[in-house]
Amino acid sequence: MKQKSLIIILITIVLSLSLIVPSAWAGSKQRHRWQGVAIGIGAAVLGSALLHNYSDPPPKVVYRYAPPRNRHYYPPRHRHRSHYKGRRHRVSPGKKTWNPGHYHPRGHWVPGRWIVIERGHGYPAKNRARIDRHRD
Repeated sequence: MKQKSLIIILITIVLSLSLIVPSAWAGSKQRHRWQGVAIGIGAAVLGSALLHNYSDPPPKVVYRYAPPRNRHYYPPRHRHRSHYKGRRHRVSPGKKTWNPGHYHPRGHWVPGRWIVIERGHGYPAKNRARIDRHRD
C-alpha cells in the first residue's frame, strides 16, 4: 500500500504544480516559425529513432576461405553399368516398438530394448535390387 500511496501523492503534486504555473503567451503566428520547424524535425527524428530502436549495427560477417587441399585434377571414376531386377521376399508384418525397462514378476530388473510385435504370417513383396553387369 505504501507504493500506491506514494504514486498518488506524486501525481497530485505534479498536477497541482501544472495548475499553479501561469500559462505562457504564444505570441504572433509568424514570429518563431523556424524555431517551431526545428523543434518539429527534432521530435520527428527522435520519435523515429525510438520507434525503430536504432542501435549499433550488427557485426560484420567475415568469411575466410581455406586454400584448396589438392591442386591436382583427378578424372572421374569409371562407373560400371548396372540394371535393376525384381527380387521376391517375404515381409514380416511385425511392428518394431520400444519396450521400456521394468521389473520381472519375480522381482528382477529387465532393461529396456527394442522388440518386434508380430501380427500374422507376413506377405510376399517384390524389391528392386541393383545388379552390376560384371557380377551376373
